Amino acid sequence: MTETRLTPAVAGREVADLLHAVVADVGRALSLWSVDLWTFSSDTDTLECRAYWCSDAAAARRSDCTGAVVTLDQSHDLRRLVLVAEVVERHAGDDLTPADAAALTQAGYTLRIDIPLSAGAEVLGVLSLADTTEGRRLTAEEHARLDTLARLAAAVLRAVRLAEAHARRCDTLTGMLAAGSGIAASLSTDEIVEAVRSEASRLLPGVACRADVVVRQDDGTFAPAASVREPGAKESRADALARQAADLGRPEQARSADGQARLLVPFRRDEPADGYLELTAPLNRSFRRQEVELAALLAGQAGMALERARAFRALQGRTATDVVTGLYGRWYFYERLYAEVARARRYRQPLSLVMAELDGDDLSRARGRPFRDAVLAATARLLLASLRDKVDVACRLGVGRFALLLPSTPPGPEAAGLVADRVRRRVGGTLLADDELGELGRFTMSLGVAGFPQDAEDGDELAAVAGDRLARAAAIGGDRVEPPLPEPEEEPEGGTPEGDSD
Repeated sequence: MTETRLTPAVAGREVADLLHAVVADVGRALSLWSVDLWTFSSDTDTLECRAYWCSDAAAARRSDCTGAVVTLDQSHDLRRLVLVAEVVERHAGDDLTPADAAALTQAGYTLRIDIPLSAGAEVLGVLSLADTTEGRRLTAEEHARLDTLARLAAAVLRAVRLAEAHARRCDTLTGMLAAGSGIAASLSTDEIVEAVRSEASRLLPGVACRADVVVRQDDGTFAPAASVREPGAKESRADALARQAADLGRPEQARSADGQARLLVPFRRDEPADGYLELTAPLNRSFRRQEVELAALLAGQAGMALERARAFRALQGRTATDVVTGLYGRWYFYERLYAEVARARRYRQPLSLVMAELDGDDLSRARGRPFRDAVLAATARLLLASLRDKVDVACRLGVGRFALLLPSTPPGPEAAGLVADRVRRRVGGTLLADDELGELGRFTMSLGVAGFPQDAEDGDELAAVAGDRLARAAAIGGDRVEPPLPEPEEEPEGGTPEGDSD
């Protein structure tokens, strides 16, 4: 069983130990052979055995059914127990159905009593008693004692259920808050929707909960936010209830056409929203208040992330690139850096950053702006020629400073370090020229390499580490990479060593 953290409602005891103590007390008080306790889930119409006790320790080890799960449709008696809250009592020798008589004989029982455990009108579980003594029937006094013990077991089970629900809610809330930073860091609509769907699947443990993120278009209509629908999802439809949820800024519930529970949560509360989160799940009930609150938190995160991604795309279309080099500019670099770090953290992939700068002060001398721009444009072409197309990202940060983002690339000498050295050699070994200005001269470049997560925990720290290493490379004399690549091993003079052969 999964370890569960409980509130003081159950005095800090482990759930398994607590429930086992309950069934053991019942078994000893009534001198029974065995007692087991099952909890009922109305979401999945299943019973799960949470505790088992047997008076024979060896038999207990062989027959322990803790963790077993059965569905209500497996037995008519189970439906009577849970749906009608009716006690089912069977004795060997009574006028039983052939199936009931065979079940008692097969188990070796002479007595079997199943008692629903209720809190008000809600059935929480079932307490099952069994005995093997020939002719055993409970006396009136034992029945009275059993009624008292069953009420106590129901009270304990209710405390456990409330504590477990509280613990699950806290875990889900903590997970959503942690995931919120990843959702907000993404600038891709599809990635945001994927993250929201992943978090929505945790709202209802054991139940398949589907999530659709729908946004309002410029013309007032609604459309799915993601370019690819979730597998098995139907065409999104913004019906009157969905539009009401978005326009009034309040959650709405209904049943879908195929009978599933449907929840529509706007991105914003108490005002018209730019979209909504729609959840559907195969529940025979409505979404509970705590589930609606968690869904509203998730919808708010989705709305803010989508708005940020939309603003980013708008800016990207206007001023994303540097007019001189055609590379991405400074502001885009930091936006992309944060997004790539978030993606690397989420998918546990390496990420390298190379900070590069042309050596010397030729670009700051009075040789004219056309000369400087021509050198920078030529250098940018060399950088792009050294990178992977549509994977790596090159940005211009200053007069002669550049940044290279290398996704899925570790920072070692066989990966990002090798790329940095290739850039250094290509720049240093090329005579730059311009169609109008002619030859521009030769330039060298210093580079600093840093990697996530080896060298930094976030984007700002990664940029700082790479910048420090670039400064060190320039201070040493330039035309180098920091950290430096290992020197290639030299072959010994005279060919292969003695004793070696081809």
